[in-house]
Amino acid sequence: MSVFRVALAFGALAAIPLFAHHEPRAEFDEQKSVKLRGIVTRFEWDNPHALLYVDVTDKSGDIANWAIEWASPLDLRKAGWTRDAVQVGEAVTFEGWPARDGSKFVSGRSLLLAGGKRFAEPRDREAAQSRGSAKPTPRWPDGHPRLGVMPGETGYWANPSASSLVDSTAGKIRMDENGLLANLADAGKVAPFQPWAKGLYEYRQSTLLKDDPMLSCLPPAGPRMFQAAHGVQFLEQPERKRIFVMSGGGNRNWRLINLGGRALPHSEDVTPTYWGYSSGHWDGDTLVVESDAFNERFWFSNGGLPHTETLHLTERFSRPDFDTLRYEVLVNDPGTYTRPWSSAWTLHWVADVDIQEYFCQDDPKDEPHMVGPGEALPAHK
Repeated sequence: MSVFRVALAFGALAAIPLFAHHEPRAEFDEQKSVKLRGIVTRFEWDNPHALLYVDVTDKSGDIANWAIEWASPLDLRKAGWTRDAVQVGEAVTFEGWPARDGSKFVSGRSLLLAGGKRFAEPRDREAAQSRGSAKPTPRWPDGHPRLGVMPGETGYWANPSASSLVDSTAGKIRMDENGLLANLADAGKVAPFQPWAKGLYEYRQSTLLKDDPMLSCLPPAGPRMFQAAHGVQFLEQPERKRIFVMSGGGNRNWRLINLGGRALPHSEDVTPTYWGYSSGHWDGDTLVVESDAFNERFWFSNGGLPHTETLHLTERFSRPDFDTLRYEVLVNDPGTYTRPWSSAWTLHWVADVDIQEYFCQDDPKDEPHMVGPGEALPAHK
């Protein structure tokens, strides 16, 4: 979804546009902070972001309407928010990251209500649950591990132990949960790039991931599916020799893995897709999956690692105990990298909860609309 920018001046009035889905660190300056107090004029409980509008009076007595952006309602609920958590006319104090362009737009970090209740921006990852002794791996009657839920139970996989694909020989590289490097000088360590690919990766990093295709609601395909927020779920159909992998990260995306040794189609016979074509088989307790025929329109990892249509993945899924899914991947893309390379991480089971779907979608409010000081937004129709 593109970001709309409209700059109009009506005398001394400052107008605030409505914004669509974007990368927060590209839009806001996390090295700075703004803290203001004002009166709520509207609270929009919508995807992809909830928005709070607050009239703030400055020292000169002039009033300006500020927009404070929060996470999606799906994430806010996990942090204790509700649709009616904030009321129009209520006095609030908000703190957050200011917009880099100087507009009256903030990425909210915390909100204090007049009555003393405080709300915070939710954590980027689901909170890991405390665990006692590990339960054994659940299995199908034929002995293969179950990768999905047991009959009558709920749960899904989340909390990846790594935030981006990194070559297993690279050592420890600091980055945030979106794959943004703490030190751009580490870029060359992440993977065995060809020169053009290293340059593109560094550009994506230096622009703070602002061109991430997921911001335009494109799928988190490839290994990224197992690092995206909101987790994944496996729907296994052994009698039909197939597995569906369902993503909680956006717009009901799903991936099909055919079992039983079915050969991958020849590249000249297929149209490359976001999810490619996958064929898997069991090697003992490990599901081994070969995939290719990917298009180039998505980022196959957090952080903006590039790939070409020559990308071939060999993935290995195992469940050493009830609460742990181990994911390993061998990346073979001679169009992008100087050699095949591998990476691995784990995901953890979130028990007794259905996977919840995050929707990155167009909303009527994503169309440019100007809000002057003290003006409430019109209701959507």
